[in-house]
Amino acid sequence: MLSLLAVGQGKKYDRGGHILNSIDDGARRVGKMQEAVKWRSFIPGQITGPEEAITFVEGCGFCTWGPLPRLPFPNLAEAMGETATSVLDRTWFWKDDLHFSRQLYYGKIIQGQPSFIAPEYLPDFIAALAGRGQEQERDVNRLYFAGRLSGEAKMIYEYLDEYGAQPSRELRRGARLGEKSMKLATERALVELQRRFLICKVDLTGRTRGTYSYVWDLAERFCPEAFTDARQTSPTAARSNIRGQLREFGIEPTSQLENRLFLWT
Repeated sequence: MLSLLAVGQGKKYDRGGHILNSIDDGARRVGKMQEAVKWRSFIPGQITGPEEAITFVEGCGFCTWGPLPRLPFPNLAEAMGETATSVLDRTWFWKDDLHFSRQLYYGKIIQGQPSFIAPEYLPDFIAALAGRGQEQERDVNRLYFAGRLSGEAKMIYEYLDEYGAQPSRELRRGARLGEKSMKLATERALVELQRRFLICKVDLTGRTRGTYSYVWDLAERFCPEAFTDARQTSPTAARSNIRGQLREFGIEPTSQLENRLFLWT
């Protein structure tokens, strides 16, 4: 039987007699890298316009706009051969137009980063947080008193709940968050609410410098059908579907990762 080390030759063998050398080691490393970026198989070819972007997101089910640090997560930038910065110029209005037309759902969701969700997966994402039997996870007062939602987020939600869709400036003023010192806290609060599918962007005030601003409203008013479907789905089933897709990307889900990406507890 061959030993693991062939005496006098300096070559390493496995027990089947195969040489273990730097080439084999390199191939194994490449194999692991390819496994880690399995999501690239969902790229439909060259993405040059919004229609190809829709095809990519629908294939993935969900993705981010730019890369996530230290995680091989599907994202539009790398799918297009762009960086997190360069992709902005080419796709800035895609994110708005595809969301407002309800072809894709867009918001700062996955790990609090700009994200796209295909309509097919939107009910699962909503249900994974607050589906059948977990409806209290959409109770803003409960979340606030449990320390899981900021006071600024609570004020924004309550103002939109009472007054309906509001442009950013009027929303900040109406929610008593208009002071410059509150700007950072307000931005964080908007992300908190988007991640929990409590609010979303519903329109633009304009498309030119000086007029460009978002209009916000409750997410359930914007896409009521997805919330109706989510109410019929258990969090367990919804999370199972999303976990299955993560594995298709080459990502093995853990409770810590799920909490970081999706706020699942």
